[in-house]
Parts: sequence; structure tokens; C-alpha cells
Amino acid sequence: MRCLRAIYFIVLVLFNIVETKGLLAHGNSNTSDPIHGPSGNIVDTTDILQMLLNQTTELENLKLQVETFKQQAENDRTTIQLLQNRVFFLETELTKLNASKPPSNQEFSTYLMSMNQLIQNMAANEENDKNVTHHLNGVVTKVAELQHALLNQSTEFEHYKQQSENDRSKVYLIQNFTQIIDNKLNDVRANVSQIRHNQTDEMMDYKQQLDNERSKVHLLQNLTQRLNQRLDDLNLQVRYTSLSLLDLHAATEQLDDSLLHQLEERISHVHDEIIASVSTRIGFTAGVTSSSSTWSSGTLVFPKVITNVGSGYNPSDGVFTAPRAGVYVFFVNVQSYSTQCIYVDIVLNGATKVRTMAYSGGSSDTYEAGPNLAVLSLQTGDRVWVKNYAGQGYYTHGGGPLTTFSGFLI
Repeated sequence: MRCLRAIYFIVLVLFNIVETKGLLAHGNSNTSDPIHGPSGNIVDTTDILQMLLNQTTELENLKLQVETFKQQAENDRTTIQLLQNRVFFLETELTKLNASKPPSNQEFSTYLMSMNQLIQNMAANEENDKNVTHHLNGVVTKVAELQHALLNQSTEFEHYKQQSENDRSKVYLIQNFTQIIDNKLNDVRANVSQIRHNQTDEMMDYKQQLDNERSKVHLLQNLTQRLNQRLDDLNLQVRYTSLSLLDLHAATEQLDDSLLHQLEERISHVHDEIIASVSTRIGFTAGVTSSSSTWSSGTLVFPKVITNVGSGYNPSDGVFTAPRAGVYVFFVNVQSYSTQCIYVDIVLNGATKVRTMAYSGGSSDTYEAGPNLAVLSLQTGDRVWVKNYAGQGYYTHGGGPLTTFSGFLI
């Protein structure tokens, strides 16, 4: 492998010598064949070998440069891989950004110009690669003994060179694309920063509202706890009240039984009293059946009995005798006869209690009425009647008595 590398660098040295010093041909070497000069003379192989020997010292240095170049190529591959990963990431981010915000026409035009420029550069690099391959193939033709090895090394060199050019083109393209993505990302970062700032303000407001709601919830929890405690107290009171009501219900039932018994006894007693009262009621009403213009003394008898409960009134002599003790009400009405005057008294056991008068006092018939009543406390057997005090005569009507005497127990 080290020998192949040495041959590879020998070819490079020969290529430089042919182009710069014109040792292989007389004249302009970049317009003539690397083996044949303008006169067509063939360069001696001994001269080439001599030049190769002279370049031995430079080969050692070139070995170091080759190692450095390969290391740089490996580093470039690593860098390219990283950049490809970066491009993939940026393309992903750009896709997301394009989904939310489509690129402007100016950005799209700039991107197309950059792509066209990259394509032109790649075409130029490809043309240069072809020229280099042509020169290397000429050198390989001139150096026959080294043809096979030089062709292999030239192929490897072209592969590395093409790969390096491609990598550099890709790196340049990636750098430009990365710059565009970075610019867009900077814009996105600015927008995101603004959105975050706005969201921060909104989050502060939401946090304040949440704190207020939490305070309300805490108050409601405390109120609920107090209400639950109050409800427990009320439930306890309800249980106590229920027990008290049960006791009260039992006592009420006992009291109801007692009151019902007492009420029944009271009703029975009142019933008996009512029956006794009804059976002992006393009252009467009596009147005269005809008028008299001459009656002037003695007891006024009322022969027509209208009512006589208890049979206390005697229509024969006009006297009421109390069947039982009590308070009685007596009423008398005397109607004067024509123009005459009459005075009568209500008498208890011969003693006058009240007096009434029917006074006409005129020349024409007036028939005046003289009513009066008395409330008297009697004992059993007391007697009450109506007697003449002065005057004469009394009047009545056939349809119904006008001169009457009544009494009843209260």
C-alpha cells in the first residue's frame, strides 16, 4: 500500500513537471502531447527515471502530505456526514415552518439562484476533473512500466478528488442552505420568543386567575366544612328531637287518654245538667180575653194561658207560685181603655216591686200601653201577681191579647 502511494505521488510530480518546466517536451506542454514534443521526438525513459530519482527527497515530504490529505478527507467525510445530518434536521424544521408559514417569492428565487450556481460549479468541477483525468492518462501512457500501478493510483486519486470536489460542493451547498435555514430559524426564534413572551404574560394572568379560583375553592371548602359540621349538629339535634318527640308522643297519648276520659266525664255531666235544666225550665205567658171599662181594684187575672212551663202560673187567680228557687224575670203590659187611665203593680208576696201606667189624658180614644218588667230573686213557694194601684179599665183585642203578664226563670 505504501508503494502504491509512492507511485501515486510520483505521478503527481511528473504531472507538475510536465506542466511547469516542460522537461518532457520542447515547447508549450499544455497544448502538446505529454510524451511527444512539437517535433515528434520521443523523450528517453532514462531521463524520466533520472528525474524520478531527483524527486526521491520530495516523495518523502509528499507522503506526509498524502497522509494529511487522507486525514483531511476523512475529516471532510465526517464533517459532511454531520452537515448532512444538520441539513436533514434543518429540512425537517423548514418543513414544519413551511407548514405554518409558506416561503416568500423572494426567498424562493434566491434559493433557485443558489441551486443554479451550485449546478454550474459542479459542472465546471466535472470538466476540470475530466482534464485532470486526461493528463493523468497521458502520463500513465508514457510511463509504461508503471502503467498498471499508475492507472490504479490515478483511478483512486480521481475517485478521491471527485469525491472531495463533490464533498466540497455539497459542503458549499449545505453551508448556503444552512445559512438560509439559520436565517429562517432566527426569524422563527424571534417569533417564538415573542410568542413565549406573550404566553408568559397570559400564563401570569392565568396563574393569577387560578390563584383566585383556588382561594375561592379554599373558602368554599371551609364553608362546606362548617356547613357539614352544622349539618352534623343539626342531625344530632334532630335525633335528640326525635327521641323527645317520641317521649312527647307517648306522653301525649297518655294525656289524650286522660283528657278524653275527663272530657267524656265532663260531657256526661253537662249532658245531665242540660237534661236537668230542660226538665226544670220555668216560664209562662198569659193574657185577658176581653176588655173591661170598670175594673178598678184587686188582682188582675189573666185567664188565657199561652205558655205555662213548669205550671207555676194559676189562670184562676192570676198568681204565679215559684216551683223552685232562682232568679226570675217578670213582664206586664196594661192597655188603657179608650180615654181612661190605669196604674198596676207587680207584687211579690204582697209587696209592690215595680209599677206601670197607661195614661190617655185626652178627649178622644187613644188606648195607651203601659209596659214594665222586674227581675226578682225568689224562693220556692214565693208568689207574684199583678194588682190595681189606681184608675180603672183595660183593653184587649180579640185577635191576640194586648194586656199580658209573663215570667221565666233565668
